[in-house]
Amino acid sequence: MKDGLKKLFLAITLTLAGALPLAAQTPEDMVRWIYSSLTSNGPASQQGLDYMSSPAQRKNYFTDRMVSFYDANDSYGDDLAQACVDFGFAIPGQDYDAAEIMRSLRLSSQRGNDSTRVTAEFINFGVPARVVYDFVPEAGYWKIDDITGQGFRVSQIPCTPKAASVQSPATPENAYCFQKGDDVLRLDFAPDGNARLEFLSWQSNGHTCSGRQMGIRVADGWRFPGDMGCQLQLIVGADGGVELKDPEWVCKNTMCGQRAVVDGLTFPHSSRVDCANWQGMGN
Repeated sequence: MKDGLKKLFLAITLTLAGALPLAAQTPEDMVRWIYSSLTSNGPASQQGLDYMSSPAQRKNYFTDRMVSFYDANDSYGDDLAQACVDFGFAIPGQDYDAAEIMRSLRLSSQRGNDSTRVTAEFINFGVPARVVYDFVPEAGYWKIDDITGQGFRVSQIPCTPKAASVQSPATPENAYCFQKGDDVLRLDFAPDGNARLEFLSWQSNGHTCSGRQMGIRVADGWRFPGDMGCQLQLIVGADGGVELKDPEWVCKNTMCGQRAVVDGLTFPHSSRVDCANWQGMGN
């Protein structure tokens, strides 16, 4: 069959199949489909990476390593606070303009003997974005082995299945702990989604910020009301890390020494630790 007829046959096959990706396609074809499928009127579960990474499909499009990552992440169910990731890889942010993405989409490829890297560059709500897909051959097909975007690389995100986690009686599975140098932070979640915050940060000239208080769940994290009008916020970042916000510096007056501030105090995902190993604030 001539190349032209092969392309025509592939186009007809895609149309009959509802434009779903085929494991036998090239890496470029699969990445283009990830974004073009977002313009369809079908359910989100049949579009983009949501479709390709679904439990029934992921082995067709991802390497065993990536399949293990998705399986481990799925083990946490809807518990996004404990899951390895709580964001999508294909598009930065929580929303997108599919038409704008397709108008601006540009793909470039780098091919090696046993790997292919496809870079997708596009505009979403006027903001440039860049996502890199690494493919390797596995079981006779090109499959996605890694994805890199702004602030993340999937292969560098640790992910252990929930069932494999060993919890001690003193370490409830609804605890979320970080340690960055001498700075520590812990969240303990209540069944209603509210949380207890405990943190300590050593800053310039030995001055510190610290606090222990209960907070309420809000859209992008938790809010911890305190003394003198303090409304400390904890925001969950795209990489799974957390950031404390004190926009008006009100909480600084009750939580920090003279040369220390709590606003902007961050704990990246890489600083997350098993709560059994968390070195707390002491008494």
